[in-house]
Amino acid sequence: MKENLIKLGKQAKKAFDAPVTSRIKDKVLQDYSNLIFKNQLKIIRENKKDLKTAKKKKLKENLIKRLLLDEKKIIQILNSIKTIRKFKNPVDQILKSWKRPNGLNISKVTTPIGVIAVIYESRPNVTSDVASLCFKSGNPVILKGGTEAYYSNKILTNLFRDALEKNKINKNYVQFINLKKRKVVDYLLTKMINYIDVIIPRGGKSLVKKVQHLSKIPVIGHLEGVCHTYIDKDANISMAKKITLNAKLRNTAICGATETILIHQNLLKKFCNPIISNLEENGCKVIGDIKVRKSYKKKLKTAKESDWKKEYLSSTVSVKKR
Repeated sequence: MKENLIKLGKQAKKAFDAPVTSRIKDKVLQDYSNLIFKNQLKIIRENKKDLKTAKKKKLKENLIKRLLLDEKKIIQILNSIKTIRKFKNPVDQILKSWKRPNGLNISKVTTPIGVIAVIYESRPNVTSDVASLCFKSGNPVILKGGTEAYYSNKILTNLFRDALEKNKINKNYVQFINLKKRKVVDYLLTKMINYIDVIIPRGGKSLVKKVQHLSKIPVIGHLEGVCHTYIDKDANISMAKKITLNAKLRNTAICGATETILIHQNLLKKFCNPIISNLEENGCKVIGDIKVRKSYKKKLKTAKESDWKKEYLSSTVSVKKR
């Protein structure tokens, strides 16, 4: 294990020493999209292996939903890569420049961070998103996905590496840790300081907490996935209906889905019924505070104090007057 991880670190450092032009970056990302499109059936076949294992282990339904890759999810992956490819080159951009009294010209210029390691759970689309973002920004990446998505992550990584090789770029810009041992993460966090510049955990609260507690490497962390959508007093009703529906139901299994909707008190009478009706008609269960329940034309379950802190990860949302 130790030798394997150090090898990945050394390879990533070597890749970092060979900068890639913006044109080639975009060409690699286009080729990556093409490879994913051509290999859809193979990707879905590998994903089915992960789904089979997940069901055998009786993982929660929301985790299985995150894990699933079908034609619709693959289209989303392709669209995400396309968006990243169209980003302006983030490297070597002059953010600010000034001249000192002694005549010295100083510039603040964007530069890559270095080698990034990303530890994440469940969702294989994170593999393609992170690999694309890191490559676009000139940062080699070491990926440690959850074992539940092993086969899906592996094929998505290998396709990126194929795109790199096709363009004569060091394929170790993107590497995947194929070891399933639990000790891998501990070693990564505590012994790889000479090879990794930043650790990014993508997952639940327990994962982020563990990484922040153990890591001797700088960490970019995040908090819980309890997201709120706020409808302000100047909101447009049509836009508010579309946004709340998309925010809650586009994908209920992800940490970015809305769990609580806050409606400005001045809008309660006008917005409460159309917003909640729109959600319920699309299969969403709504829980409301006293003011919301009084304003809504149908019966709603009363929200408890704990509902305002809850990550449902399902078609349930709490609504409150603000």
